[in-house]
Parts: sequence; structure tokens; C-alpha cells
Amino acid sequence: MAAVKRNLKMHNKLLLDVIKRQAGTLHKAILEGTMNAEEANATKIDINFEAEVQGEIALLSISDNGIGIQSEKEIEQFFETFGTPHSESENKIWAQFRMGRGQIFSFGKNTWRTSTFRMIVDIDKWGLTYELEKDLPEVKGLQIEVELYKNPIGTYGNYNSVKSFRESVKKQVEFMEGIIRFNGEQINTPASTVDWAAQDENAYYLFGVGTDVSIYNMGAFTMNMEASRAGTTGVIVSKKQLKVNFARNDVQYDCPVYQEIQEVIRANRIKKTRRSSPRLEPHERQAVLADFRDGVQEYSEIKGISLIKTSQGRRVTLDSIRKNRQLWTFAPEGSRMADRAMEMGTHLCLDENIMAQLSYDGEENVFFEWLAGGYDYDFKHLKNLYVSYQDGTNGKSLADSFTEGYTTLPDKKLTVVERRIIKILNDLNCWSGRSIGIGISDTANAWTDGSTYIILERSFVKNLSKTWCGDLTKLFTTLIHELAHDDDTTDTHYHGEEFYRKFYELCCDRSNSPLQYISRWTYAVKQSRLEERQCKIVQKEKKEKEKRDKVLGLK
Repeated sequence: MAAVKRNLKMHNKLLLDVIKRQAGTLHKAILEGTMNAEEANATKIDINFEAEVQGEIALLSISDNGIGIQSEKEIEQFFETFGTPHSESENKIWAQFRMGRGQIFSFGKNTWRTSTFRMIVDIDKWGLTYELEKDLPEVKGLQIEVELYKNPIGTYGNYNSVKSFRESVKKQVEFMEGIIRFNGEQINTPASTVDWAAQDENAYYLFGVGTDVSIYNMGAFTMNMEASRAGTTGVIVSKKQLKVNFARNDVQYDCPVYQEIQEVIRANRIKKTRRSSPRLEPHERQAVLADFRDGVQEYSEIKGISLIKTSQGRRVTLDSIRKNRQLWTFAPEGSRMADRAMEMGTHLCLDENIMAQLSYDGEENVFFEWLAGGYDYDFKHLKNLYVSYQDGTNGKSLADSFTEGYTTLPDKKLTVVERRIIKILNDLNCWSGRSIGIGISDTANAWTDGSTYIILERSFVKNLSKTWCGDLTKLFTTLIHELAHDDDTTDTHYHGEEFYRKFYELCCDRSNSPLQYISRWTYAVKQSRLEERQCKIVQKEKKEKEKRDKVLGLK
């Protein structure tokens, strides 16, 4: 029997799913309506929203002054039929799929009024059936009224208030052309009227603002690119159509316009790296490392930039790592054990998060060889210096060098000198109500519970000079360091932006910084030593008198 060719078909359920599931949010559906209006040559678009009508129904309307739908044939081709191909003569701006109106259908009962026609769509009640009414009084443009199935404002909605809903809609249409109003107030600024920092044949550009890169497809919002991926922040509005996915929330990887835009993003990132490397943001540093990994930036261009974060939160350069001859490891951010090893100078401890940030899942000891991409940058020796953080074999782990634990010593186990030090520190009364004590730990110079006490490690205190200004500054800044923590530091020792701000304030507060008490400490130590000497003299005289009285038989 001869083979026959047949056509693939779409089941009605699939079409219904496409209509209902294109848009996850109402503001994205409104964007689709405004794009359709501008493609119909509309210069004015009015979006009106009423949160409550007669106490229960929320109403949305989108009206424009475009050409509308002019004939029953056009209704059949472009309203009734989904996916009708666009012809080049239509000169469409965004249209690619002829599916977008389904997004508006999915949120409520639609009444469309255009020319002499009215179309009513109620997906929830009628499914794919719609009502067409003809020979009505003529209407210019297109008017869409939607009785929303669900009030989008409040407890069960996606928006806390009408204001937040308005801001979400504004984000979608912010740089589109024409006049777009929400409840009578214009919410767009055409991209062609904005004073951009740069532009080319593909797009308008503004870098270094916001928290990510907002991408607009010819003025219509498409996506936010994470700053860690872009290596910068800002706004980009394309002048040419971007090839987007079906949901219009991402740009296809093979879009030629977007590929050229990405080259501009990359060039801007590299330019800033060279110009202001000490002031790079964390996302910019991550992007520079990704560029190095991908062969976009040369080692010679970035080797002196502090890109790699240690477990303490400081940053070191790739060149210093390449020249490293210490044992090294990847450690959890804020690890007390790693913190101690870094202070002792026995190990270089790098933040383990860098591997996930750069999508590395290989062996830790060859991470830098992988990062260098096989080029001969002399990272190979690091493989032999690597030790694991925990669970190493043959003593080759950082954990084997330390015993993790914290012991607070009672007063009766303190030496005379330790008691004197603790008494003087507590008498200064400058530690925000926290008492100072002495303890034993392999992994910390000091620790705190964040509210009631700060414990100084015994060997740390013993090795400090009690009179030299350098060691006194170290003692007091160590105490201030713990004072800046408002949580328990016996487990992790994380230093975020808030910590450094508080530490700085405690050091620089002219009226109440503990540093100003160093002079009182010095005076108190001298007084304590004088009193101790006087006490010894008195004790010696007392013993001599007792000895004399005994010889003389005196009572």
C-alpha cells in the first residue's frame, strides 16, 4: 500500500491551554494589548482600571485610536484564527506568533468593540466559542473591556494596591512610543525622546543604574538580565525587533540583533574593568572571572584585580594565587576555622561559593587550571598545595590542624594577670552591656553570643603587650569586632556590609568609641601594678612583723 502524507493538527484543548497559559500576570497581558494597539498605528492608548464595581467585579479597559478591525473577513483571519502568519506588507513591530490576544482572554470576560462589530469571549463559560454581533454604530479604533475573573488587588491578588499594579504596568510599557495612559496619567516616555548615555544602530544604552539590566524590545519590556550574568547594570532598549520566545519573556540565543547588543554589554564591562578595577561591584567581579574563563579577557588585563574572595570576605588577585606557595583550600564563607588559619598565616582559605558562581563541578584542586582554560598561566602547582576543608586523608585537611570548640574559663582558673585584665576591661564599661571573659579555642581570638558577653582567647591575650600601643589597638579592635556582631559567632564568622558599617561606626564614634578608652586602660594598668607592688610590700612587712613578734614572744 502506498504511503500517504497527512497534516499534523492542533487539538482544541491545546489551543485552550495556549490561551490560558501564555501570560502569568495581568500586567504582561496588558503589554500585549498595548503592543497590538501600536501595531494598528495607534498613537494614543488608554488603560483604565477599577478595582471594584458594584462591590465585586474588577474592570479593565484598553482603548486606542488605531485602525481597528475593518471587516468580518479580518475578524475571521486575525481574531478568530490563532497563529495566522504575518505578511511583510503588514509592517509589524513586535508581532511574531499572532497569539497574544489570548493573554487578555485568559483573565476575564472580554468585550471587543471595533468598527461596526462587537466580539464577546468568555473562556471560563464558553471555552473556544465566542459571540459576534454586526452592524452596530461605528467605533473608531479598538475598545476592549474585561470583566476580570479575579480581582488582582489585595489579599488574593498579585498586587498590593492599585498603585503597585500601575507601577507593574508602567514597567512593561515605559519606553514605547506614542502616548500610553493609565487612569488618565501618562506612564510611558518614548525611547526616542530620552537622553541616553550611548546608542548605535541596534539599541539605546544606559549602564551603571539599577540592580540588573532591563531589556526592552523596541520599548516593550522583555526581561531582566541578572547583574552577575551581565557584569553590569542598566537599561537597554532595542531599535530593532528582538527574536523572543513564545511567552515574550526571554530573547532567543540566535537573535542576531541581541548578539550584537551583548557585544556592547561585554565591551562596556571590559572598559570599566580597565578603568576602575578597585571599585568593581561583586557582580562585575564575577562577570570578569566568567570572561576570563571564556577567553574573552586576557590574564594580563585582569591579573592585578582583586577578584577572588577569601572565606573572611576579603578579596585577593589571581596573580597572588598564582604565586601562592601556602597550603590552600575552599572553605565555607565565615568559617571560624578558616578565619583562624588565615590569621596564623598557615593556609589560604578561599570562599567555596566561587565554584558554583562559575558553574564548576570538577575536582577542587584543579579549579584554577580549569579557570585558566588550559592556557599556561602556571596554576598547575596549586594542585599539590591543596588540602580539603574537612575529611582529608593522611592529615591533609584544614580540620586536622584545629580542634573546634569554645571553653569559657571560670574566674578561679584565671591567673592573677588575667583577672587584672578582665577587671580593667569590664570597669571601662564601654562594651554595650557585654561582660568580658577569658576562654580557650583553637579557632578564634575572640567570640560572642551577640548580646551578653565577649570572650577573649587565653593565648591571644597572653601574647599581647599590655603597654605597647600596637598590641593595645589590636586588643581593642578585636573586642570592637565582636561588639559589631549581634549574633553568635562560635559557629560562623560572617562579615557582611551591615557588619562592616557597624564596625566602622564603633571605631569612629568620637563620643562613644571604645578606642578612646585605651588611655584609661593604660592608666588603670599602671595603677593596678602600683597597687600590686604596694600590696606585696605590705604583705612582706606584715610577714616580717609576725616573724619579729614571734621571736620576741609578743602577741
